[in-house]
This record gives sequence, C-alpha cells and structure tokens, in this order.
Amino acid sequence: MLLCAVVLGPLVARAEAPAPGPVRGPWELVRSDSGIVVHRCKVAGSSLHAFRGVGLIQAPIASVLAVLDDSDHRKEWMTDSIVNARVQRIDPLNEIFYSRTGAPWPIAHRDIVCQAATTFDPVAHQVRVEIFSTTHPAYPVKKGVVRMPFLRGHWYLWPEHGGEWTRAEYQIHVDLGGRLPDWIMNRVTRQVPHDTLVGMRQQIKRRRYPEFEKRAAQVPDYQKIVGTFRAPPR
Repeated sequence: MLLCAVVLGPLVARAEAPAPGPVRGPWELVRSDSGIVVHRCKVAGSSLHAFRGVGLIQAPIASVLAVLDDSDHRKEWMTDSIVNARVQRIDPLNEIFYSRTGAPWPIAHRDIVCQAATTFDPVAHQVRVEIFSTTHPAYPVKKGVVRMPFLRGHWYLWPEHGGEWTRAEYQIHVDLGGRLPDWIMNRVTRQVPHDTLVGMRQQIKRRRYPEFEKRAAQVPDYQKIVGTFRAPPR
C-alpha cells in the first residue's frame, strides 16, 4: 500500500499553514471498523477523491506529535515505507521531508517531497499539521521511481477524555502518478487513512517520548488547547 507520512519540528513557535484545497459534494462513508471511520469526497478539478479517516488514539496529543517527529523510526509504522528522510527544517514548525514507498512488481516505487506546517489553535482546541507536495534540489526526480505529481493532506488533533486521549483526523488527496488509471489510484488511496491511524496507534504503544511530551506541555498554546478542553463538534 502506498503511504506518505508527515514530520514536524519542535513545538516552540506558531507557523501559518496554507488553506485546504476545495472539495465538492458530500462526504461518503467508505468503511467503519476498528473504531476508525473513513469517508471520501470529490475534489474540485480532480477525478481523484480525497479520503479522510477519524479515530480515537489512547494517548495525549503530545504523544501523537512525538511519533510524527521521530524521523528515525517512521518506517516502523508506515506501510511499505522504503525511505522517509528529513530534508530541511525551515523553522521550528515548518519542515520539508522526502518519502519513498514500495509497490509490488511490476509497479514502480513512488516518491515525493512534501512540506509539513504545524499550527496550534486554542480557540478550536485543535492542533493542525498541513501537508503539501513541494520540490527540493537535494531530491530531484530519480530514474526508475515515479514522482507523485501532488499530495495534499493533514492531521487534525483534538483532546479527548480530559486530554488523556486524542481524536485524530488524517486526510489525504494524492495523485500516485505514472500510468495507473484513476480508479486504481482511488482504490489504493482509500486504505491510507485507516492504515495510517492503525499504525499510529501501534507506534505509540511501541515507543515513549517523555522529553518531547515535557517540552510540548510547556508550550502556552498547547496548554490552552488541552487545559481548557471541550469536545469538538461531531
């Protein structure tokens, strides 16, 4: 399964993220199991659907952010990940990363360069990590690997159970590129939100990040998000 993940920097500053891409039509249910609900939606100007998965994670937001930040162990929870490398830290909450995912023969591997921008919104009681494809001279198009034309996605995180748990939303809209027909790309991508949330749950149980979580707890906007918790609208 082709899968892209996100990285982010230390939680010490606020960064502005770009606006999400337009969607049209209602969100349609794709699957609901393992406590994860996946929907799809049409995107203006594209034949490829956006897919969104929502589920609870039995750990605070800081733990989720710590897993996303851990560039040394992403392949432990990212399905079919071959390479996932931090390329450049633009500022404390903006980062560029390179991702390559495997595919069964005779389909070529896919890769992409993305930027991740993290923001804290105390009013909405939400942490947002926006992901969008970009370019970087250190990672040009490689022979034998298909560069994905675009990717747009996000992690949205809300506190649950007094901040002890996290309600996570992972959304992705991606063109896998190459000669794959659109219906195959939609079929592949529909698995990504579910598998990504399952992988996140497993990785949080596998590893602990006490120092990262301690730093997160000291960020004023994080304190406002978790300390003045209220359930988000359903």
